[in-house]
Amino acid sequence: MTRPTFACINWSHFRHNYQLAKQAAPGAAYAVIKANGYGHGMVACARALGDADGFAVACVDEALALRAAGIKRPILVLQGAYSGDEWLQASEQELQLVIHHPQQLQQRQLVSLKQPIGVWLKINTGMNRVGVRAEEAMALIAGIEADDALELVRVMTHFADADQATEDAMAAAITVMQSQPWPVPLSVSNSAATLTGLASVLETSDSVSRPGILLYGSSPLLNRTAAELGLKTVMTLTSEVIHIHEVKAGEKVGYGGDWTAEKDGRIAVVAIGYGDGYPRQAPSGTPVMINGHRCGLAGRVSMDMITVDISAHDDIQIGDAVELWGEQIDVDDIAARCNTIAYELFCQLTPRVKRIAAEG
Repeated sequence: MTRPTFACINWSHFRHNYQLAKQAAPGAAYAVIKANGYGHGMVACARALGDADGFAVACVDEALALRAAGIKRPILVLQGAYSGDEWLQASEQELQLVIHHPQQLQQRQLVSLKQPIGVWLKINTGMNRVGVRAEEAMALIAGIEADDALELVRVMTHFADADQATEDAMAAAITVMQSQPWPVPLSVSNSAATLTGLASVLETSDSVSRPGILLYGSSPLLNRTAAELGLKTVMTLTSEVIHIHEVKAGEKVGYGGDWTAEKDGRIAVVAIGYGDGYPRQAPSGTPVMINGHRCGLAGRVSMDMITVDISAHDDIQIGDAVELWGEQIDVDDIAARCNTIAYELFCQLTPRVKRIAAEG
């Protein structure tokens, strides 16, 4: 018997979300499909968006995997090259690289490139992660422009507070990006900034947005749901009821006995756990959907199983389908209950959860 645990990926919804991003911001849109397409399958994501303006990944290895799979659209490597060898690979495979530190240009000088590389210079506007400060950028731009093997394509940044969806939260970062006479168009909008338009003062028809989490049907904003934003669910995580038993009032369920039956009832066991990537920190009461009934977890998540209180629903039987998140259970709700974000829930799904494609 095949373990009945699946992530069903609706590619038509994925394409809908990309088109929504395209409509919301001027210029091109590079779909961010790093981290195995946020757990959805990187190559499958690229193939589903075969006419995308381009793709963005984290590292050269991810970009090379796309090229090996036959993906020919422009690919931007967000962390740039880590070594001279990766500069060579980027040149050979026509990859675009982000430069976020002067040392990367020093590495480039150690190798002779076969063909020019398009580079994007990243500016630190308050994230304080990677990127150069705006006042340091012109020296690097001069170095890039003096190198016949490099072409400065865009200047970019990544907003730290766009998810708050307020002008005040983004004002300082926008001021930084307005502080220099950049010689090329900008790329500033992530998912949150794309949907709010709060960075539009920096954008032109030559700008490039970089939608990420919105593509996968999760809200990038703190105060609005995915449905309110017009996003469609892409991943539906499902399993089945594999066991049902009765519990008496006062009996405990699961490791540590964290959940106690208040009255006689029934418990369903579902074939999914943290070994599949379902969050171990999901508390009792976290919703799942069985036979149209919204039921709650009872006790701790185990490696391979969860237990669900089905006392109020006599029609639930072994073999019934269970939705963990998707069309009926909002992944952002599950993430909030686990004190995390949908990004992590998607990315931590393990390979034993079979991905299956759906349309419509």
